[in-house]
Amino acid sequence: MGSIIESVKTVNSAARTILMAAILAIIGGGSWFGYQEYTKRDRLLRDQQLQLEEAANKLVSLEGELQLKTTEVNNLTAEVAAKQLEIEKLDLALRLLKTDQRLAQLNVLSINRDETGRAVSSQLEFMELSPNGEPISEPKQFELPGDLVYIDNWIVKFDDSYVEKGDIERGTSLCLFRRIFSEEQTPNDGFSLDEVGLRPQAYAQGGAMGELESQLWAEFWEFANNPQHASTLGIRAAHGEAVSIKVREGKSYAISLRASDGLSIRTLTNEN
Repeated sequence: MGSIIESVKTVNSAARTILMAAILAIIGGGSWFGYQEYTKRDRLLRDQQLQLEEAANKLVSLEGELQLKTTEVNNLTAEVAAKQLEIEKLDLALRLLKTDQRLAQLNVLSINRDETGRAVSSQLEFMELSPNGEPISEPKQFELPGDLVYIDNWIVKFDDSYVEKGDIERGTSLCLFRRIFSEEQTPNDGFSLDEVGLRPQAYAQGGAMGELESQLWAEFWEFANNPQHASTLGIRAAHGEAVSIKVREGKSYAISLRASDGLSIRTLTNEN
């Protein structure tokens, strides 16, 4: 009987232990679930804050990249603008270097020929022109032997830098028409055109000769023979130059001066 009672006690004790363990497990599980539910909002908030921080950091990074790209674009835009300005300046300089100024016109009034057709003499008219192509003095008429005509000149050429900038005094080569003669004459036997010491008609424009021009023509051969002296006034070259052409009756010829170079003579057409 005693052993039965002991057995019952043992069973009861074990049952109570199991029951208590179950109760504790239920309480513990409930507490854990309760804690999880209680901290769920905090975890969600932290997650959202982390996502917000990541988005903010990414935005800052993107803003930095955008600022860098904007700076690069601005720099490239400025560089393109500078290059465009440089191209425009070079284009203007090139056009100035190639600008021709028509200084005079030679008209062939008549040509006298012998029975074989050989030109005995040519009746010519020479007139200097303003920049817009209008005569600026009374035409000069000459009768020269033959029909191969020379126009002798003094030319002063300035450094291209002055021409490129359109310098007022040195923006183009200068020319002094010295004389006109034919192949059958010596230059000394020809006819004078502009007089040394007087301002060339093509540059007169109604004003007196400037100090620079006066010095140029007064010291012309000194400049031609002394490059160092010439360079002090920006002179690239100073020399005599003659253009020539075998004239034809009724034709007219333009004598032009290129801003950066010398003289040329060409036949005028009806369109000119």
